[in-house]
Amino acid sequence: MKQYALTRVPMACLLAAGLFPLLRIVSPIPERGEAAVMAAAFALLAGGVLWFAARDIKASPILFFFAALLAAGMIVRTLSLTQGNNTDYIYCLKPWAEEFRAGGWGAIVTTWSDYNMPYLYVIGAIARVPMDDLYLYKLVSVIFDCAIVVAGLRLGRIFALSGLRKAVLGGAMFLAPTVWLNSAFWAQCDSIYVFFCLLSFVLILEDRPALSAAMIAVAFTFKLQTIFFMPIFIVLWILKRVVWWREIPVFIGTFFAAVLPAWLLGRPLQSIVSVYATQTSQYSSRLNLNSPSAYALLGHDTSHLPEQAHDILFYAGVILAFCFLGALLLLAWLNRHTIGKRSLLLFVLAMVIGIPWLLPSMHDRYFYLADIFCIFIAVLIPEKWHFAPFCIVASYSGYHAFLFGSYVFWTGHQIPGLLMLFLMGGAVALLIGELKSERGETPLLEEDILEHG
Repeated sequence: MKQYALTRVPMACLLAAGLFPLLRIVSPIPERGEAAVMAAAFALLAGGVLWFAARDIKASPILFFFAALLAAGMIVRTLSLTQGNNTDYIYCLKPWAEEFRAGGWGAIVTTWSDYNMPYLYVIGAIARVPMDDLYLYKLVSVIFDCAIVVAGLRLGRIFALSGLRKAVLGGAMFLAPTVWLNSAFWAQCDSIYVFFCLLSFVLILEDRPALSAAMIAVAFTFKLQTIFFMPIFIVLWILKRVVWWREIPVFIGTFFAAVLPAWLLGRPLQSIVSVYATQTSQYSSRLNLNSPSAYALLGHDTSHLPEQAHDILFYAGVILAFCFLGALLLLAWLNRHTIGKRSLLLFVLAMVIGIPWLLPSMHDRYFYLADIFCIFIAVLIPEKWHFAPFCIVASYSGYHAFLFGSYVFWTGHQIPGLLMLFLMGGAVALLIGELKSERGETPLLEEDILEHG
């Protein structure tokens, strides 16, 4: 209680109180009231993250260092708030908010969107607030930026990282360009599904599989890209850490509970469950959409390819992705008696890099999960520090191409695609090395899970 009273609350309050005037001063929002609201919200979010962090970072100098990183992250986000000239916002997010503003919650029946129902609920709520919806979209995503940091700190506790390494981990996650550009600059919502994936992984390591399955279902209701993470549950089944008769009903039940309000409001069930099928077919004519995937090696524009060549390349990528996943699952089965929690982490890393690298029609933002897990690997295994910058540079190349209309590298996405290939190979090599080192060690059993208060 003394630690709580003397460190967590005052530090959080001081950070929030000190950040508010600073964020208000640097805010580019012309409307004073809206600028004050956003400054206050960002300051309170930073204080909330520090409040959670004080449990794991005991030394005051390190906590001040972490607070400085949070403040820097919030300043960058504040300066990005008025950026809204990307086509995703102009042609999608803004019109959707206007439809909900005009039609109320009934607009959930008529509004076309390639997002699933939970994010439409978010849009409906945004439409009810008398503020510029651009800032509210960004605020929602920044809330989950902060949630990612909290989940990362929780993961750092499970892996027994020192206070300094936890501070570096949280700060790196918060300041990673592909994180704050995604939310505060671009008004995208990838931080939502990534947070629930991270939370699901935390719950896996805490031996709470049913709740983990529920969280991954929530992630899936927000973004189809959750499928890059979901195969870890097959690994857990191989390890007998999950049972299908319990986790599958939890997943299905959570999914339908999340979309139930839309159905009750009148949206046809067929329209609800077909969202992702429509989404995948929408972009199937493109082999690459600014992503540093294998198809980036062919150049940005593959429209000149004959239809037959396009189809061959498309299905070849799908088959190779399944083969890659099958090889990882075979590796898990062969080492099922010795897999520890670090190996599970490396299985996830290999999946979130390798699967989107091989699949066709990948977007610029589809390596967000890879960015987060590469940051964690760089902090957990310092000799692998290069994972984080290499992955973020490769991911950022796609952001830059979409947002600014030019390539980071003169070759387009070929170099980023090769960087991701290098990281995929490195992740697999690291995984195999970890499995070899764990032979004869204690497998991932309940005693391998740290106690949490």
